[in-house]
Amino acid sequence: MRALDVLVLAGYFAALAYIGWSSRVREDNARDMLVGDRQIPWWAVLLSVLGTEISALTFVGVPAFAYTGNWTYLQVTLGAIGGRYLVGRYFLPAFYRHNVVSIYEFLLRRYGPRTRNMAVLVFLFTRILMSGVRLGAGAVILHLALGISSTHAVWVLAAVGLVFCAAGGIRAVVWTEVMQVSVMLLGALCAVLVLAGGLHSWEVPAGSMQVLDFRLEPGLEFTFWACLLGTTLTNTAIFGTDYDMVQRMLTAKNSQQSRWAVFGSGLAEVPICLLFLSIGTLLRLYYLQHPDPNLPSAAKEVFGYFIVHQLPAGLCGLLVAAVVSVVLSTYESALAALAGSFVVDFYKPTLKPHAPPGHYLVVTRLATVGFALLLLVVAIQSQHIDQILKFGLEVGTYFYGALLAVFAIALIQPEERQAGPDLWTAVVAMPLSIVLVLWVKTHTSLAFPWFVSLGAVSAASLILLGRLFGQKSTNWSQYCEIEPL
Repeated sequence: MRALDVLVLAGYFAALAYIGWSSRVREDNARDMLVGDRQIPWWAVLLSVLGTEISALTFVGVPAFAYTGNWTYLQVTLGAIGGRYLVGRYFLPAFYRHNVVSIYEFLLRRYGPRTRNMAVLVFLFTRILMSGVRLGAGAVILHLALGISSTHAVWVLAAVGLVFCAAGGIRAVVWTEVMQVSVMLLGALCAVLVLAGGLHSWEVPAGSMQVLDFRLEPGLEFTFWACLLGTTLTNTAIFGTDYDMVQRMLTAKNSQQSRWAVFGSGLAEVPICLLFLSIGTLLRLYYLQHPDPNLPSAAKEVFGYFIVHQLPAGLCGLLVAAVVSVVLSTYESALAALAGSFVVDFYKPTLKPHAPPGHYLVVTRLATVGFALLLLVVAIQSQHIDQILKFGLEVGTYFYGALLAVFAIALIQPEERQAGPDLWTAVVAMPLSIVLVLWVKTHTSLAFPWFVSLGAVSAASLILLGRLFGQKSTNWSQYCEIEPL
């Protein structure tokens, strides 16, 4: 990186630091740290949702997908829109009606403590894996730009994100994500302009832009049917049962504004996906017309190589800042969600139920540091994964089906009745559905977009089976008037 690139990158970090400092929480207010006291405008929530979702997998993996001549990934936007409509229509109103800080408090009231605890464990494990992989993907470009090892790049990103999250909580995370998404989109658009300006011809090789795939083959990940049906339920699970995603939606003033944010983010998926797929195709055309013997063989490194070696001074720094933006956005939101769920769902009810508010703020910050270390370990271990986009999308589908089933039954069941037997749901239905999905993954060729559907149907069937055979169910809602943080 040249001097101007370093200056641009330093200016970006200075702006982030200012936003994080100005958004810091009061020293005695843990609720403000976790839900921003529900005073964030809907448009900022929308950008924050995009900032969390558009991870380094998007910046690195989607162009790599199109670089190999395949645009079928665009079909996932069908499921993105459908799934988020269901979340806004059914999930968010229930969360606001119950005035929860953590969405797993909703399960506590509808099932009981065992189901809530199992759901939290599933979320923590899943989010650590998913966000750790995304952190590792972002280090690919940073290590190329700064000339440092991938491991050192992971450490740099993890340390910077930890400072912002621990100091400012969800309010700082949301407002820094607004800036991060803006920088990301600006950087991607600049990359498109530079790539387009360097082309001598716009003739695309035959068969390099397949968009729709109507084959009825369950082993293919990005067919029209897998994206329309399987990805819809996957998006419903991600945006309705994953605290990392739902947390920023709960910072909006009311459920209506939260619905605007989540559905708007689904619509915004279409142009953003088109933007990054276009980058991949333009990269392929560029290097066909400008052969480079040093071009990396791994498709996931081609965009980073182009940024470092072909962009003019200043723009290179902007693109590196854009990559850092999406990495930090995903990483910071994961830390806030992991720490928040741990404190609200585990620490407070089991260890210190009546401590002063300032105590929970300190514990939340300590938990943030602990989860940062776990994400760091996963990120370092994921450095050697070639198909990092596929793996990053797939890993969460092993577990989301169980979460979707328990939330869906709780929403469908009238609130004056218990949603399901607590012990049976926690120790039989949810674990067995996850085991089934993992067995199918290792013994069949079923594509991962169908895993959430499989897990949800199996978990829901087991929960209803437990009720049918008379498993004892207690109405926990009368015992679960949770004291606010």
